[in-house]
Amino acid sequence: MKLSVVIPTHNPRPDFLARTLEALRAQSLGTGAWELIIIDNASDAPPRAGLGWHPRARVVSEPRVGLTRARLRGFAEAAGELVILVDDDNLLDPGHLAAVLAIEEAYPFLGTWSGAITLEFEDEASRPPEVYHQFLTTRKVQRALWSNDPSHNDSTPWGAGLCVRRKVFDAYAGLVASDPRRARLDLQGTTLVYGGDTDIAYAGCGIGLGKGVFPTLHMRHLIPRRRCEIANLLKSAEGQGYSEVLHGYLMNGTISGPRTDVVGIIGERLRELRAGTDERMIAAAKRRGAARARAELMSQETSR
Repeated sequence: MKLSVVIPTHNPRPDFLARTLEALRAQSLGTGAWELIIIDNASDAPPRAGLGWHPRARVVSEPRVGLTRARLRGFAEAAGELVILVDDDNLLDPGHLAAVLAIEEAYPFLGTWSGAITLEFEDEASRPPEVYHQFLTTRKVQRALWSNDPSHNDSTPWGAGLCVRRKVFDAYAGLVASDPRRARLDLQGTTLVYGGDTDIAYAGCGIGLGKGVFPTLHMRHLIPRRRCEIANLLKSAEGQGYSEVLHGYLMNGTISGPRTDVVGIIGERLRELRAGTDERMIAAAKRRGAARARAELMSQETSR
């Protein structure tokens, strides 16, 4: 058995989780080839999950709140040499797991990879303007791309459906143990922070393995009405701004700041003048998040 499917979950919607499990049940890859582990990350009540159809399925409790902690627990529990992280609102195409194993065999130099993500809205009437879709984890993948360069963004896999070799998740677990602040790069209950999946991919690059994306891997991401509210989307934008500063600090030890040179200031002002209302609100939210991260990091540096 090479493959372990890990679903970290915190207070999941029962109907969404049920659909996620049904999509896994419909996989063309037989259940004898993979195990299924649901990580209950400090939910108010145990998730309702009918797992009788799978001979190697179980629910494991992780009481420490945070997606990073849930993922690490999943890695520790996994028997497979390869883990695929599936969110509790992801619907994998029927051939997804078989395609994952085909990539694992064909590209032994890759440590992490993922694929395309299509949005499925609970209510099409609530669909937000396209500019906000970046905060709903949508991704188009036209062709296979891979690289071992962390700065090559197009080949950097995302968390939904992230495939991770054991060497990589062992290396990543070591990084988090040596610097627990890395755990702040992921969702923590209702606190929106991002970057843990990127951190996992970069951990693979750090041990000489590449990262990639493949169009043969595809899933649908279920989007509830509440996530389409502009206030929630701007909260996601703020979390993204916060995460970018924190991740940069963890990677290179410096606190990035806004551009203060004349060219940078003028360029930013021109972009704002050309932008629409939504773009300006998004930019302002990202600045708030970045400023919050800088303030926290500078306070930590000062207190040392």
